[in-house]
Amino acid sequence: MPVSLGLHGNDFGIVETTRCIGDQLAMVGNPDISDIWLTHAHLGHIEGLGQFGRESINLKNVRLHCSDSVLNYVKNHPTWQKLFDRGNFSSASFASDAVIPIEVPHRARDFDTHALFFRGISNNLLFLPDHDTWGATLSSLEHDNPRDWFQSLDADIVLLDGTFWDDNELKNRVQTNVPHPPVSQSLELLGNRQDGDPRIVFIHLNHSNPLHYPDSDQYQQVNEMGWEVGTEGMEFVL
Repeated sequence: MPVSLGLHGNDFGIVETTRCIGDQLAMVGNPDISDIWLTHAHLGHIEGLGQFGRESINLKNVRLHCSDSVLNYVKNHPTWQKLFDRGNFSSASFASDAVIPIEVPHRARDFDTHALFFRGISNNLLFLPDHDTWGATLSSLEHDNPRDWFQSLDADIVLLDGTFWDDNELKNRVQTNVPHPPVSQSLELLGNRQDGDPRIVFIHLNHSNPLHYPDSDQYQQVNEMGWEVGTEGMEFVL
């Protein structure tokens, strides 16, 4: 299923609203949703917004946390604009003491993209499902390598863009038109896991990615280096 993150606490929130939101909510007992966070507005991350209308869940006053450019993009779409007019959604602050948005470069044509850093009681978690290149991201954040950036955040868990394994994965498309740092490059930059490193889990896998298959050489390489591949239903204590 497309990537999404459920936030359990006194209320229930969700990061990204995918086309599979019904199945994803069923996995956690179909809770009422109080808050939604969006990292950006590419279709795969927002197409589940329509399920909050009166034809489906019809929840009221769900707080939508996103950047100004993403909010404008959503509210100017005639389908989703109705959800604000009818009281299904209300806009809310993107940043808080517990949730810190971090802007990252990712095809910023109509809206920007953010990673989300969650400060927890026991652990801090960085959610970065999409960005263009490590060069652009690290330059914008003024860090030399991913490890330095993660350590500067005091991140304990990193859910990291693992869309493609390498640069030659899409056979019938120009892959540079859908930029994501390949996992193979991320592994080169990270090397083997060291003492003090966060737990890094590769998520947001394209259907073409061999990391879908635990018996693949690529999957074994990730594990042998001390990192992980995400699976549906993983839980993280913050």
